[in-house]
Amino acid sequence: MARILIIDDDRAVQISVQFTLEREGHQVVCASDGDEGLRAFTSQTPDLVVTDLIMPNKEGIETIMQIRERDSKTPILAISGGGRLSNVDFLKMAAKVGANAILAKPFERQELIAAVRRLLAT
Repeated sequence: MARILIIDDDRAVQISVQFTLEREGHQVVCASDGDEGLRAFTSQTPDLVVTDLIMPNKEGIETIMQIRERDSKTPILAISGGGRLSNVDFLKMAAKVGANAILAKPFERQELIAAVRRLLAT
């Protein structure tokens, strides 16, 4: 199926999303922050990126912007549980800088699968 890059500093989220997507037949690569994610994006050429927004070293908003500078076509799904501001603010900002879809954590497995299918179909 598709090669999907997951960028999230929360290992439990990484494992959960990876497990869900691999059960759907996708190949998954994981990164723990935006810096690692950008390196993986360059070396792995994913079909889809799933990125958290609140991370150490390089936040998701900056990561999305840098992916968009390199590639305007690869779909990006932004996920967030919030932070100092509400998660809605971060997610809206992610959509403005280039995320194709957003999901607020916690999300249901089926919501993730539906979003990934939609993004890969475009």
